[in-house]
Amino acid sequence: MNLEKLNRIIILGLSSLAVLYIFAVQLNSLNPFVASWDQVDFTLAMDRYDLRAMQPHFPGYPYFILGGMLLKFFVDYPNQALVLFNVLVYASSILPVYFLASKILSRTNAFLIAAAIYTASYPLIIVNQPMSEGAALAAFWWFFWSIAATESRPAGKWMLLPLILFSVLLGIRLSYIPMGIGLIYLLYRKWKKRELALGGVIKYVVLAGLFQLIWVAGLIVSEGGLSNFLELAFGFTGGHFQEWGGTSASNELSFWARLKAFLFTNILWWGIFSRTTVLMVLYIVIGIVIFLPASKRKVLKENSVYLGVLLLLAYAVWALFAQNIDKPRHILPLALLLVFLGLIVFFKKRAEMYASPLVVAVIIAQAIISSGYIQKQAVNEPAVYQLADYLEEQQEDFVLYTWEETRVLQYLEMSYPHKRIYTYRNFLHDQGLYKGKTVYLTNSVVDGFRSQGFDPDGKLEKVESFASGKIFDPVYHKIILYKWTP
Repeated sequence: MNLEKLNRIIILGLSSLAVLYIFAVQLNSLNPFVASWDQVDFTLAMDRYDLRAMQPHFPGYPYFILGGMLLKFFVDYPNQALVLFNVLVYASSILPVYFLASKILSRTNAFLIAAAIYTASYPLIIVNQPMSEGAALAAFWWFFWSIAATESRPAGKWMLLPLILFSVLLGIRLSYIPMGIGLIYLLYRKWKKRELALGGVIKYVVLAGLFQLIWVAGLIVSEGGLSNFLELAFGFTGGHFQEWGGTSASNELSFWARLKAFLFTNILWWGIFSRTTVLMVLYIVIGIVIFLPASKRKVLKENSVYLGVLLLLAYAVWALFAQNIDKPRHILPLALLLVFLGLIVFFKKRAEMYASPLVVAVIIAQAIISSGYIQKQAVNEPAVYQLADYLEEQQEDFVLYTWEETRVLQYLEMSYPHKRIYTYRNFLHDQGLYKGKTVYLTNSVVDGFRSQGFDPDGKLEKVESFASGKIFDPVYHKIILYKWTP
């Protein structure tokens, strides 16, 4: 056996073990907690699907909920059924990533890229939560592959595959709608190569709409008609972009501050480096090597690379302006696309012996870090759970005012009174109704009052603080409980 073949066996063996190890850890450590407003929405939908009751919130994510329902017989809790669906579907994404990379690189290097994408630590944390991001990432990779596969084949039945998968993708998570530019790209390419006439293009546009109508029509029926559905749609959209969505329209950050947080904090530090120095160093080394002069520069001419860049740019604009900058999970497809495209360039420019071992080092590091995160996430109580338990033990009569935490407290069926408060003026009026009772507030409420121009300092007494992993919940990882002492 020559040295090159032995090296390939070792590389493939180590990366395969890392993939199998992560999959086993995920199955053995299904997250049992429901720790945020969105997670409660999805979990409650498993018992009663009702958009008006935000079970889940609009647009309903029907394919994701359906997947959870199919698996709820195999686990103890409905939220874990959603997590299990994420885990299984996300594992399948190794295949389309491998197929995409193998069109450009050797099979060994293609598998290394698929393993690097699958073992990425922050995406795996989100996969292990009862939200639709994990399944949506998997559906995206299949959609991406379907476009590349269809482009290389004559127009015909294959054209239906990306149309169907785009419907599945949006039925899992509507925020991936910018990825529809991939369909525009495909139809344009087919038209330019004269495989489709204008009539054929129009036909497939209509078919794409009909496939989307499958899940949209189901939601319309479930809401009792088109007018009710549109009322919900406009109400949700208005709130997302103007009140609570954290978009550029509702967030007070300047454009440059938002761009800095978007690129360096969300995409790099969270999405790719997973808040770890080890991965930051490894990926920076790969980045440096990519930009070093090559003895024989290889120009990328593959259409799938151009398609990947197009998808990345389209979603980047959407994520920057229309998604919540405080929630790094919204940039996951961008982070993974950057890794995918970056590693393709890396292997194309650096085919020497050290290229593969460096990527294997990333895979092993990610596997170790990811397994630790997944196991910790499954056993460490979120801060909001700690708050709930602490207040449950209090003997005096009290009322708790929260921002979004009350949604989780409702799910946990806490017996004490708790309510979400929106404005300082309403709070001053409402707390007067509880004379003789202790009035508690969380730090999120206090921060909200300050953002409205009211400073409650001097009227608060810090009682207790609760903390959990910031990477699991960037918004409510630390909760401070205050007593109102006017």
